[in-house]
Amino acid sequence: MFNIRYKKIRLIPSKSAARELLKYGLTIEDCKEILESGYAPRKRGKDTIEKWMDSGNDTYNVVIVKSYNYLYQEDVYLIKHVGKFTKKKLRRRKK
Repeated sequence: MFNIRYKKIRLIPSKSAARELLKYGLTIEDCKEILESGYAPRKRGKDTIEKWMDSGNDTYNVVIVKSYNYLYQEDVYLIKHVGKFTKKKLRRRKK
């Protein structure tokens, strides 16, 4: 189930990220695609990666953290957050 890898390291969602994936109808494969073809809006802390990807009027973002999984006995990328927001054009007020 968790055989999807990013930069040769396994991707595993946290409990809250799994809920967010269900909420937005995304899969771990979608997260991998966002991480591979997305862009970084800002610099994050050590071992933390954030990528955004635009899709129509929506922007999806994924935040991952490097961690260690004792079940698999290897380093993993823990999907910490998955989000979606809409870009709104700035409205000019008529004077």
